[in-house]
Amino acid sequence: MTLLVEAPAGRHFAQFHRDPETLAESAFLFLEAGLRNGNSLLIVAPTQRVEQLFDRLATGKLHPKSLIDSGQLGVMDSTPIIDQLVSDGQAEWARFRRLIGPVLARLAPHGRGTRIYGEIAHVLWQTGQTDAAIRLEDLWNALAQAYTFSLFCGYTMDTHSEHTYAAPLEELGRTHSDILGSQEDEQFGVALDRASKELFGVSLTQMAGAGASRTEGARRFPSGQRAMLWVKRNLPMSTAQLAERARFYYSTARS
Repeated sequence: MTLLVEAPAGRHFAQFHRDPETLAESAFLFLEAGLRNGNSLLIVAPTQRVEQLFDRLATGKLHPKSLIDSGQLGVMDSTPIIDQLVSDGQAEWARFRRLIGPVLARLAPHGRGTRIYGEIAHVLWQTGQTDAAIRLEDLWNALAQAYTFSLFCGYTMDTHSEHTYAAPLEELGRTHSDILGSQEDEQFGVALDRASKELFGVSLTQMAGAGASRTEGARRFPSGQRAMLWVKRNLPMSTAQLAERARFYYSTARS
């Protein structure tokens, strides 16, 4: 969680959550730490998420309306942004810069650095527009050449399911400086090793070795997710069976 709190300028990181509530907790931690540090904030997310984060901030005596009025906080609804940005299945650079750039310029004088929490790519990913989501992450990286900020991208996806790894997940690793793990990911990695020993007689950690992190995108993932990427690439016929056994051991360990 250190990166969520410190969020140095120039870092563009993501975290995948199975539970939307735990994603909201991470987003709140990122935003609250930014306010305590005197940063300006930009939230680009669906209305429901914005309202949820506003409620959490208000509970902590950080008043969103006052922050907006002071110029320290900016909010953009991701739904109309997607409608404006995505054309023929791809996000367009010129439109993206025209939409986001002026907002960042207005926020900059009101904080010691700027933090952005974004779910635009997540919304695209959830609706099956994975190419557009990856393109959008690339556009954020391009925008970072002109504006200084740290960016936290929140995603909800079932990282314990083999179906998740059928998508071009490694591209999300490529477009981010870091993919943050969680205690849940560590526990699932242990369950994967146990399942691998049962099915193959050897732990997944031993089988994968350094190969699990050879590709640029894969090596940025936390251990459990990185292991699943290796399995999908190297043992595709066994992926579903291995994931099923790992889910069983994971749930048993938590019960």
